Amino acid sequence: MELESLNKTLDTTLNEELYQKILSQTEKDFVMSGIQYEFSDLRPQELMNSLYEIVEELLSSEYATLLNLLYRMDIPESSIRITESEDIQQHLVELILKREFLKVQTRMKYSQ
Repeated sequence: MELESLNKTLDTTLNEELYQKILSQTEKDFVMSGIQYEFSDLRPQELMNSLYEIVEELLSSEYATLLNLLYRMDIPESSIRITESEDIQQHLVELILKREFLKVQTRMKYSQ
């Protein structure tokens, strides 16, 4: 199943509808932060790879935009704890995905 890598990252089981909502929320937050990127047609592994590349680019050349994105997504600074052996880009991608999943999950819970 294509969602396996994302399921491991989020420690859950996603269905296609939930995955599409995560894509939509991610794209919305990126656009609101001034980052234009089309997420809607990405498969799960492509999403993770794209986020990794975007975060890598933002870290190296547009750090203020990255901080704005993390603020927009409501990712607290306290959750960004990096050890020397850890890949910072991968850590940030995981935080982004987990936060977007939580937003979608919360919205679904309270919209019923």
